Formats: sequence, structure tokens, C-alpha cells
Amino acid sequence: MNKQKPPKWYVENPPIYDITKSYAENAASGPFYTKAIPERKAVDKNNYIHFLGHAIKSPIGVAAGPLLNSNWINLAAQLGFDILTYKTIRSYKNQGHALPNMIYVNLKEDHAVQIDMPHEALEDLTLTNSFGMPSQSRDFLLNDIAKAKASLAPGQVLIVSVVGSQTNDISLLQDFIDTALLAKEAGASIIEANFSCPNVAAAHSQLYLDPESVYQFAKALKTAIYPLPLVIKVGNFPSYEHLKKVFIAAAKANVDAICGLNSLGRPVFTKDSQPALGIKRPTSGICGGQIRKFALEFVQNAFQVKKEEKLDIIIMGVGGITLAEHFDEFFKYGADIALCATGMIFDPLLASKYHSKEKYACS
Repeated sequence: MNKQKPPKWYVENPPIYDITKSYAENAASGPFYTKAIPERKAVDKNNYIHFLGHAIKSPIGVAAGPLLNSNWINLAAQLGFDILTYKTIRSYKNQGHALPNMIYVNLKEDHAVQIDMPHEALEDLTLTNSFGMPSQSRDFLLNDIAKAKASLAPGQVLIVSVVGSQTNDISLLQDFIDTALLAKEAGASIIEANFSCPNVAAAHSQLYLDPESVYQFAKALKTAIYPLPLVIKVGNFPSYEHLKKVFIAAAKANVDAICGLNSLGRPVFTKDSQPALGIKRPTSGICGGQIRKFALEFVQNAFQVKKEEKLDIIIMGVGGITLAEHFDEFFKYGADIALCATGMIFDPLLASKYHSKEKYACS
């Protein structure tokens, strides 16, 4: 029997994150990028974009996820991504989930099914994303975040994503604050609070759905990290009215930007209907091209709420950007900023192609 072969785009551009290796192995040895860094045309400072108090070369970047440490931040910056998000950190060292962390899937209406190979079209590339938010020690983060920031060129900015964890000794809110202060001390220019993570069974995973909690947590975080800007990361909303209530609550707390959407939480099965990630992880986050329609709907609704309610808030769109032209789709739907994640892993030249207005020919 002939084994199925990977698509042409994959052979020509292997991913810079090896999904067959552990998160720790990728963090230590990656990113796995061997090509030359494309030359980028100089950007006139008069054409820089103003974003949360920073002048940046372009409104595109990388969301929380692919940029595991300073080595990954440095590569992404060199490749032309101007808004760099350091992968979500905790206040303590955490190993996260064991393998598998990422597998190829097809998204169905209410679940996803594992497939053996990447999708034939890069535009459709879809995977699970189940890491459990691993994090390094405080000392490592203080040094590495500073190193990541130092690697950026003028016209680029570093966001650090943070999450809180509730224990017997500390509340979820207090740990959010402590982790945000760690990021601030390390040199973050902007703090992103992850209020949505469908890959873990914890209190914060649905935090974004409760307007009162969004207000209380965001207000406390804004006070704690002053004068740094605060972004909150949200997931998919069940309705327009629900999104509206959360956005109004966030604006009331003086949140500077809202980033969405996070990966879609769905049950993930093998072809024979078994839990693809094991019985302890029946649900996982779905990311990549097949969630783009949900992300664009989020951006469109967010823009409408912002306009109707006259909210002074930046909309950061993410989800399913796998081709260079997808960035402009997000801007068309109302995003101020457009970020990629899975797309950057499987085509690290996305930013270069966007800046040169080239399309991905091998999809």
C-alpha cells in the first residue's frame, strides 16, 4: 500500500515547529528555520502605524502561541512580523501537556476528526492546539523576555501574554495580577490577559464569557500594570448580544484592546470515534484555516459593537490566517490589527509576502 504523501507546499516549506517533538524540545532546539531571511523594504517613519502608544511599521504580527521564547521572537521579528506576542506565561514553571500537542484535523459542526496528513491547500490547514500552557521559571522569564524585547527592530513591539491559576493559596485574580507584574518587570511593552483558553480545564478558560468577571479582572489588571496598555484575549461568543455585553464591560474597565478569537474548543476524535488526545483530554482547541470564518464573524461583530456603542477600543483579529491575503480580509471586516499563529508556523514568510503583496502560489 502506498503511503499518503504530504502536499507540495509542506515539502517546500516544512513547519518551523515540529509537531512530532515535545514542547520542551521545540523550545530548546527550535525554531526549525533554515532559509535566508527575506530582504524587507525600508518603511518611512511617516507611514508607521500608531498602536497602543507605539509606532509600528505595519498592523500585522503573531498572536500568543507560536513564539515560545526569545529565539522565536527574534526570528519572527526578522521575518517582518511587527507585533510579537510572547507565548502565554504563568507565575510558576509548568510542564504542560505531554504529546500529542498538535494533530491535523477536519473541523465538523460540533467536533473535529483526526486526519493523517496536512491539508492539500494551505488555506485549509487545521490542527488541534493542546499544550496546557507550559511556562518557564520566573528567573528564566525575567531574562528571556528582556532578551526578546532587545531583539526587536525599531517599529516593532512586544506583547507578553499572561494567565492566572487558582490554587488553595492564591485566588485566580491575584495570580493574574502577579503574572502580569512579572511580565511588566521583565520588560513587556503591552500585557495581554488570556481570558480564554479552551485547552485547559480551569476557571479562567471561560472567564471571557462573564461580563462582570471581565470588568473586575480587567479593572484590577489595569491598575496593577499602569501605565502599560492591557489587551484581553477572548474566544468565540454564542451570540452578538453576549459579545456586546462583554465589550461594554471591557470598555468600562478601560481595556485598551480586545484580541479574538482564541482557538475553538471542540471534542476531537480519531477516525474510529475515540478521543484523539486520550480520555483525559476529550476536548481541544482547534486552530488554522477552518476557523477563519468564525474569526471574521467575531471581528465583524466586534466592529459593529464598537461603532454602535462608540467604544474606544482596538480590535485585534486572529484565527485562520494562513495566506498573506487573509490579513486584508481581517482589515476589511473591521480589525485594526491582524495576527496569525498556525499560519506563521507553517509559512514563516507570510509577513514578507504580505509586505510585498505576493500571494502564496503553492496552495
